[in-house]
Amino acid sequence: MIFKSKSGYIFGGFSPCKWQQQQYKSQSINDDSLSSFIFSQTHDQIYPLKQAQKFYAICCSANNGLAFGRDLVIDSNFQNGSSYLGETYYWDDQYKQNDQKIHLFGSLTPNITELEVYEVY
Repeated sequence: MIFKSKSGYIFGGFSPCKWQQQQYKSQSINDDSLSSFIFSQTHDQIYPLKQAQKFYAICCSANNGLAFGRDLVIDSNFQNGSSYLGETYYWDDQYKQNDQKIHLFGSLTPNITELEVYEVY
């Protein structure tokens, strides 16, 4: 998945896990391969999945859009969401803690203007 925010930031994520819409509740999906990651094209960085957090690689939900842990959450309207980079995926602490919420989007909410989704077989 590749996204572009209203702020012009380009970011996204990859997971080999199957995205399945849940009917009533959200469900975290485990990635034993640890190959899920988030990336920022804007910052030229990749954030790999933490081994201890592999049970939360992605989250599927009927109402909440998509999520890579708590690090990259985009609501179904593609305007709202949040980012707590460093929770489930590794993030270099060289940035201020307050930046973890705006690092990917360039603002507090994603406000997606463009997106592309690819499926790899």
